[in-house]
Amino acid sequence: MSRGQESHGVTREAMTPTFAPADVVRVPQADGGFIVRSAQALSAYPERITDHLVRWAAKDPQRIFLAERAQDGEWATLSYGAALARARAIGQHLLNLGCGPHAPVASISENSIESACFALGALYAGVPHAPISPSYAGVAAAYDKLEACMGALRPRVVFLGSPDTHGRSAARACNGMQTVFVSTVEGVLSLGANAAPEEQLQNVEFVNRQIHGDCVAKYLFTSGSTGTPKAVINTHRMLCANQEQFAALWPFVRDEPPILVDWLPWHHTFGGNEVFFLVMCRGGTLHIDAGRPVESGIDTSIANLKEISPTIYFNVPIGFDQLVTRMESDSALRDNFFRRLRMAFYSGAGMSQRTWSRLEEMCHESTGKPFAVVTAWGATETAPLATGVHFESHRSDNIGLPAPGCDIKFAPVGGRYELRVKGPNVMPGYLGRPDVTARSFDDDGYYCTGDAARLADEQNPSAGIIFGGRIAEDFKLRTGVWVSVGRLRGLLQGELSPIASHVVVAGADRDAIGIAVFINLQAARHLIGLADASLQDATAHPLVLRHVRDGIARHNERNAGASVRVGSHVVLRDPPSVEAKEITDKGSINQAAVLAHRMADIEALWNQQS
Repeated sequence: MSRGQESHGVTREAMTPTFAPADVVRVPQADGGFIVRSAQALSAYPERITDHLVRWAAKDPQRIFLAERAQDGEWATLSYGAALARARAIGQHLLNLGCGPHAPVASISENSIESACFALGALYAGVPHAPISPSYAGVAAAYDKLEACMGALRPRVVFLGSPDTHGRSAARACNGMQTVFVSTVEGVLSLGANAAPEEQLQNVEFVNRQIHGDCVAKYLFTSGSTGTPKAVINTHRMLCANQEQFAALWPFVRDEPPILVDWLPWHHTFGGNEVFFLVMCRGGTLHIDAGRPVESGIDTSIANLKEISPTIYFNVPIGFDQLVTRMESDSALRDNFFRRLRMAFYSGAGMSQRTWSRLEEMCHESTGKPFAVVTAWGATETAPLATGVHFESHRSDNIGLPAPGCDIKFAPVGGRYELRVKGPNVMPGYLGRPDVTARSFDDDGYYCTGDAARLADEQNPSAGIIFGGRIAEDFKLRTGVWVSVGRLRGLLQGELSPIASHVVVAGADRDAIGIAVFINLQAARHLIGLADASLQDATAHPLVLRHVRDGIARHNERNAGASVRVGSHVVLRDPPSVEAKEITDKGSINQAAVLAHRMADIEALWNQQS
């Protein structure tokens, strides 16, 4: 058992409640909209996100902060004391290289201890850090995104986790810039491997003390699924406030340092902000999972979870679908996963009701005790947490209630409500894009998310908010009926689980709705009883096709209206393409890209009926 496996003396029976009280205030607006805010005040939080690292390094310097698999298969670890020492040394070296508030750094790397140290060094020295998706440098079709990111950022230093794989693309994208490239074997990290003499760290300590809440901590790039990626300014205040908001909704994390096994990429806001800083702020341990909820990576995640028992588990819905499928036939995995699990947290899409129910059933079978299944809602622009489910809920489209200090405006837009956000966790704007920044806020200073929603209960705003999907994704049928894509996709995902990994909805200016279904190969193999079946064989197998047909039939029986009834469907033979930008690094489907890239399959929908 690694040191990271220890629970820091806190048992599953910790007395701190999982949920904060669900209590909100509704304020009507003159335009017919309204504002919902938490009745709970937001507690004080530090000026700098690295203040948490300093606190834990002083309180328990030997406690394990990060762990990752070494080449020999054992866990290599980094303590809080060592993490602070490396952050100080790296931060000083970055200052020596000319980095500063207006000379940022970037990293192109998978999650690792070394990339974490590079990021912490930048944060400690007041140098804005921009983690960039490795796929931008590794996939030719995404190179335009890498070029756009580097052009907007103009980094002074770039850390390359895989210099042989990503170095040439990064150098080409930074052509003409005064950029220093470093990797795991040279440059910044080699100099920051151990604590530097105190007399060499006076500058970085002085700079660190000058950092305040409005200082830029990070630039996080949007996915660019509908255009060029934009660099979202993340300040220290945003990050610090958001962690305090998380703890306000789920107060047990204040007394129970989280033990995580997590793969979510750090160049996305959920993995890089919510998960990473949750561990650091609460003195927990993060086991870096090199797996992914895809065929080529799920075995790695399963092996890690059979060894390390998490207290909180974060994943996207497809990841939970695959985990449940594996646990059905692996009692050792099931028992170790639930042994001390306090909360399962999904994001990115709605979890299917079947997966949700099986998680609860399996937990009871293994431990005899309940645990919480929750989700939250937000955006890169909101750090990301804006709402969270902190009450008993069994609806995957209920995104909870506003975090303390965060106002949620329901603004009337075309007969629906758009969610808009104001609070200390909201960005000041986009780097170098004052025009886009101005369009992103309304006259009252609320960030306009483009997401639709309604209250779960008009008479009781504390019952939660029901997510309605992206307003821009919705379309009209030829009959004039509006289709809410996000809501429909969630309904179908539940009916088609676990066989369907993703559902894409089509039908703009058509007479009826059509859907395209991507298959979860692992679940399909389990259904047909062929462990080595190819995706091509699985998508053509009668049992898989029947499962899809029966799920659609059940859906249509319960949803007869034209805005939700499925008229035709197609099972796609190939997985979502990274090169075609059909899927993101964290497993979210890009509906617009699928519709554009698979025109022949989509057109075929209108030649047949379900």
